[in-house]
Amino acid sequence: MNEKSAEGFGRLLVERSGGIGGMLLVWEVDIDASSRRDDLGPRIADLPWSDGGQSDDAPQSTGADRFAYLIESRFGRVRFGEAQMPPEWKQLVDDVREVAEPQRRQPG
Repeated sequence: MNEKSAEGFGRLLVERSGGIGGMLLVWEVDIDASSRRDDLGPRIADLPWSDGGQSDDAPQSTGADRFAYLIESRFGRVRFGEAQMPPEWKQLVDDVREVAEPQRRQPG
């Protein structure tokens, strides 16, 4: 176990907002309790959390029919517009969508 994972991987939250209806969907996974812990955990820990995405006060460059993503874990927080998301982050979002059911939430 590396230094980053010594305390466990914790929870991962993927929030998707936008689109035509402006619906907010959230996928949340307890990585340590997941059957995919050994796959997802190290990948999450190794992602470039400090390099990625926009700050919370940066304007979103997504149109009305585009999605914006907020990804949070114990390692950090990043935001990406759908078209600007790097491949390694897109793969993570796809994997999380496979293992967790989305929850609808009210924006704000």
